[in-house]
Amino acid sequence: MKPFVLLLTMLCAATALAGKAKKDAKTPVAVNVTGTWTANFSGGMDLLLHQEGDAVWGKDNGGYLIRGDWADGKLTLFYRLDFKGDKVASCSAPAVAVVTSPGTATRLQGVEFTADGRTLPKTLTRASPNGGADFQYPYGDELKVCGSLPAHDLVFETNSDKLKGSGWPLLSAVGELLKKESALKVQILGHTDSTGDAEKNKALSQRRADAVKKVLVDKYGADAARISTKGWGSEQPLASNDTDDGKAVNRRVEILVVP
Repeated sequence: MKPFVLLLTMLCAATALAGKAKKDAKTPVAVNVTGTWTANFSGGMDLLLHQEGDAVWGKDNGGYLIRGDWADGKLTLFYRLDFKGDKVASCSAPAVAVVTSPGTATRLQGVEFTADGRTLPKTLTRASPNGGADFQYPYGDELKVCGSLPAHDLVFETNSDKLKGSGWPLLSAVGELLKKESALKVQILGHTDSTGDAEKNKALSQRRADAVKKVLVDKYGADAARISTKGWGSEQPLASNDTDDGKAVNRRVEILVVP
């Protein structure tokens, strides 16, 4: 091989390896969390989880329902301590857990943000790849029974009002509920973390709330006249913005039943 050809080949190979290393460094660990997980959540429990794309749902071994998403290397789980579905007459305040993978699909570590304001270290260990019988999470029942539907399941592109994905079971269920309940009205609230300019964050949160409304109307046939929106920016945090996990919890959309 001629010297200049050899040099060019070596440079191309080095560039490709450097590009792969750079890409790998930014790529979150690929984890499908379907299975049975032993968790040190409040009281101790096993979680039976299912995952499709970024969406995660399941229940604990007491039958209480859990939902969330896997995005940007973090598993966010949302749960109410007394919610089993439409047979529940009331709903507790929500708790949120954010856990990450240290490099395996068998152990996740993070924190639980409890409904009473505490922050507790949490660990999930996969006991089995079997998540039990699959089921459709009752998003519509949660909204109707609890009056609110915190939608951590809806993930946006960074600094954008563009929703990730192309189908959203949560919004499909809300759309169906609005069509069945002709008197029901909802408000969509957008929230951000505290990173950046406060006014820009408020504008972004408003655009995100409007984007969710547009999907409900255009894709799922909801009545636009019964959906209002509001962007709060970083004014209503659920957790401290001093950590990345707290910021992940604070970036969210909520859907509320309104008079």
